[in-house]
Amino acid sequence: MNEPITNLWSIPLFIVVPIITAIVVNLLYNKSKAIKVVSFASSLLLLAIAIISPFGFQWFTGQPGVLPGGGYTFRADVFAWRLSLEYYFGYLQQIMIFLMSLLLVFVVSIATKSLKKNYGTYIGLIFLLYMSAAIIIMVNDFYHLWIGVEVGSLLVAGVVAASGDAISQKAALKYTFFSALSGAGMAIALALILGLTGYANISDAIRFLGSNDVSSMYGVLYVSFGFLMLAWIYSGGLAPIHPLKSDVYGSAYPHATILLQTQSKLMLVAIGLVILRLFGTLPFAKEVMLGVSVLTMMIGVVMALLQTDFRWTLAYLIVSHSGLVTLGISLGSVLGIAGGLFQAVNDVIYMSVLLLCCEAVYYYGKGTSIKSVSGIAKKSPWLALAVVLGAFAASGVPPFNGFQSEILLIQAALSGGMPEIAVVILMVSVTTFVALFKTIYSIFLRPEEPLPIVQPDELADGKKSPVPKVLFFALAVLIGMTIVLGVYPQLALNFLTEAALKVVYVPWVP
Repeated sequence: MNEPITNLWSIPLFIVVPIITAIVVNLLYNKSKAIKVVSFASSLLLLAIAIISPFGFQWFTGQPGVLPGGGYTFRADVFAWRLSLEYYFGYLQQIMIFLMSLLLVFVVSIATKSLKKNYGTYIGLIFLLYMSAAIIIMVNDFYHLWIGVEVGSLLVAGVVAASGDAISQKAALKYTFFSALSGAGMAIALALILGLTGYANISDAIRFLGSNDVSSMYGVLYVSFGFLMLAWIYSGGLAPIHPLKSDVYGSAYPHATILLQTQSKLMLVAIGLVILRLFGTLPFAKEVMLGVSVLTMMIGVVMALLQTDFRWTLAYLIVSHSGLVTLGISLGSVLGIAGGLFQAVNDVIYMSVLLLCCEAVYYYGKGTSIKSVSGIAKKSPWLALAVVLGAFAASGVPPFNGFQSEILLIQAALSGGMPEIAVVILMVSVTTFVALFKTIYSIFLRPEEPLPIVQPDELADGKKSPVPKVLFFALAVLIGMTIVLGVYPQLALNFLTEAALKVVYVPWVP
C-alpha cells in the first residue's frame, strides 16, 4: 500500500468513470429506473476504487523523470525532475476522495429518490462536479490545476441553476461571471511561474525556487503570489468574496450543497498547499493568508447569526468554517497544517449531516424558513436528534469530531505565539453554537403552528414516510463518523500528519 506506483491504474478511473456516467445518464434523460441503476452503480464503483487503490503517480504524457546526473527513470521513489503532467494519489488524496465518494453515493441515492423525472442532466452535472474535485486534489501540475478550477467553477453554476427557481439562476449567473477571475488569476500565476522557473510541474517549480537564488525576482514572485491568492479566494469563497459562495450554497438543493461544499474544501486545501509550498518563505505571505482566513471566519459566523432560514444559516456557516480550514494551512507548521486538513475532513462530514437535516425539513413544511416551519421534533424525533448531534459536532462540542480539529488549531495557534487567533477560534465555535440552536429551536422545538404538510413541487411524495429512508441511513452513517473521529481522531490524523510533514520538510513531494 505504501509503495509508490507509476502510471497508477486507479487515477484515470476517478476522471473517466464520472465522465462516462454523465454521458450515459444524460442520454437516458427521462428513464428514471435506468438512471438510478447507472448512477448508483457508478458511485459505488468510485467508492470501491478509493478504498482498494494503492498509492502512486500517473504521468499522462508518459514522460519519465530526468535524473540530475543525466539519464531517465520511471521510478517514483528516485529523485528526478518530473517534466510531465502529473497526478498523485496518497494518504491525503485517499481520505478526501473516499469521503467524497461516500457522499456521492448518498447524494445520488437521495436525488434519484426525491426529484421528478427527467433529471438525467442534473445527475450528470453531479458526477462531473465530483470529477473536478478529484482532479483538483490529485493534481501536481499547474496546467491541470487551472483546468480543474475552471471546469469546477462552471459545474458549480450548472448544479445551482438546476434548482430551477429565479434565485438559483441569479446566483449561478453571478458566480459564473465572477469565478472567471479565479481562472484568470490562476492562468497569470501559471504564466509567471513558468516564465521564472521553466517548469509547469509544481514539484519541479518548488525545487527550482529552493535551489536557486531568486531574490532579484521577488517582484515577480509577489505578483504571482497575489494572482494565486485571488484564485484561492474566488474558488473557495473566502472573504471578501464570501457573498457569492454563500449564495451558491443557499440557492442549491441541500443535497447538492453537500458536494458543492466538499468541492470547495478540496479547492481550498489543494490551492492553499500549493501557495504555502511555493511562497511560504516569502515575507508576509503567511500573514496575508492568515488575515484572509480570520476575516472569513468572523464575517461568515456573524452573517449566520442574522439569517432566518436554515439553508442560509448553513450557507454562511460553511463559509465561516472554510476559514478554519485555511487558517490551519496558513499557520504553516506541521500541527497547523494537520489541523487544517483534519478540519476540512470533519467540516465536510458534520456540515453534510446538517444539510441532510435541512433537506428533510422540506418534507414537513413550506421551505426552511423559521417563519413558516415549526414543531418538526414532534413529527420526527429522530430527525431532531440528528440535527442536534450535527450542531454539537459543528460547534466543537466533545466527543464529536469538530472538537478534535478545533483543539489542534488552537494548540497550533498557541505554539506559534498567536493567542489572539486561538481566541477567534473559540469565538467562532461559540457563535456557531448560538446560530445553529437559534434556528433549531425555531424549526424543531417551537410549538407547531397550524400549517399543512406540503411537498415542494420538485420533491416526490414518499410511499410510507415523507422522508426517504436513505436519508436517515446517510444521517446514521455520517453521525457515526463524527463520533468515531471524535473518540479516535488518530484514524485520520496519523495519515494527515504525514502529509503535513511532507509540506513542511520536503515540500517538493506531492
